[in-house]
Amino acid sequence: MDFNIEKKISAFFSSRKLAIVLITLIVIFSIIGTLVPQQSQLKPDVYDKWKSTHPEQADIFGKIGFTHLFSSFIFLNLAALLVINTLFCTRTMLSSAFRRLNAPQFQKKAYITGLENSSVIKTKKDSSSVISETVSLLKSAGYKVRQEGNCILAEKNRFGILGTPLFHICILFIIIAAVYGSLGRMEGDMRLIEGQTLEEEHGNYMFIDEGSFFNEQHSKFGISLEKFFPDYKDETNTPRGAAGELAIIENGQKVKTDIVYSNHMMTYKGYTFLGNVYGLAPLLLLRNPDGTVYSGSYITASDLDNSGRYVASFQMGDTGLEGGLMVYMTAPLTGKLMESEAEKTPIMFLRIFDNGKQIYDGTLRLNDTIKIHDNYLGFDRTLGFYDIKYWSNFYVVKDDGTLPVYAGVGLMIFSLMVAFFIIPKRIWVEVAGDSGAVEIYIGGRADKFRSLYEEEYSGIVDKIKRLHGAD
Repeated sequence: MDFNIEKKISAFFSSRKLAIVLITLIVIFSIIGTLVPQQSQLKPDVYDKWKSTHPEQADIFGKIGFTHLFSSFIFLNLAALLVINTLFCTRTMLSSAFRRLNAPQFQKKAYITGLENSSVIKTKKDSSSVISETVSLLKSAGYKVRQEGNCILAEKNRFGILGTPLFHICILFIIIAAVYGSLGRMEGDMRLIEGQTLEEEHGNYMFIDEGSFFNEQHSKFGISLEKFFPDYKDETNTPRGAAGELAIIENGQKVKTDIVYSNHMMTYKGYTFLGNVYGLAPLLLLRNPDGTVYSGSYITASDLDNSGRYVASFQMGDTGLEGGLMVYMTAPLTGKLMESEAEKTPIMFLRIFDNGKQIYDGTLRLNDTIKIHDNYLGFDRTLGFYDIKYWSNFYVVKDDGTLPVYAGVGLMIFSLMVAFFIIPKRIWVEVAGDSGAVEIYIGGRADKFRSLYEEEYSGIVDKIKRLHGAD
């Protein structure tokens, strides 16, 4: 009874129908996951923006779990069942393949005559010489020959039977590598201003998503944005769009530099750096009456409508004042210079608010200053526009599963080549009868492309006929 239950369980989990159903469901859920925004895969501000613009859809999808689809109980169980199904199928295939490799299956004339490619050859030679000469002929044709009594088994490309099991092993390897990679993966956005250096650590990312196996194992090397190019051209003078020159710093030394732009990433110690959005960062300093700096920083401004104008909101230290700015690069409308030759300078439109009341609205150029009155302390401070730089977000990814997945894909291609180009071929022979009236029953088959094997089989049969002077 226990044996029957085990057999039924094995048959269920190794079923091809189960594999087809599971793959179909996973594909359907994956399609849904690409159409419905996934909270775990999007930046919080991007997901919140979609949620605010589609409140009804977000509520429905959230309740049924479609916004966390790839980490849902149903999806994970479907993936687990597919792994189990592949394991059972692989075990069955490997068991069958090794049984064929290690236990030669000699066949009698009843089996041989039932094959698509079979022949009966009559000869007057004695059986021992027929067997010896047939074995030699099959060996010369490239077959590995085994003999048991009056039966012969000849095999060619016998290790080709491992192609399909190896393909299933590769699938398992890729699945395991992908799971390992997702659990040990780290991805995030790091914002850098030209000349700024930040350590690769959790707190320096604007957005970060860490797998449970990553466990904040940050490398903590320095990442510096040496220079940003809004319109970069490579060494062949090909326009590449926005690009940033990144430098990796360890122990105070630059160990690698590269320019990151669209379709050109930088890698270092398993980390991958890709260009993202960028903008302008004007430097605003608020000075006390004696000239000392009270507060100040580079304000990262973004181009929200692709107009070339960069906007930002900010607070002025702990003064209680708030500001809003718009800055862009401009050039004088004189002369006949090409756009790329024009020397552009920044111009800023600035507004300052005190408890919601606008107290300043004006235009500043580089090194311009304005007076800001502090009502609480009763004196004026100076706010100045002293510098401007580009900033850029870089998408940083650490995924240790990528290399194993690529290795698995390479092995899968190899296994497919084995399965489709190294075709196992077998020939069975039984020599029956006494001396002077010997019958040679011979049959052959190939595991795949059997119609193509007929020519090779017919050639071997003709050689045996000529060898034994048979009819």
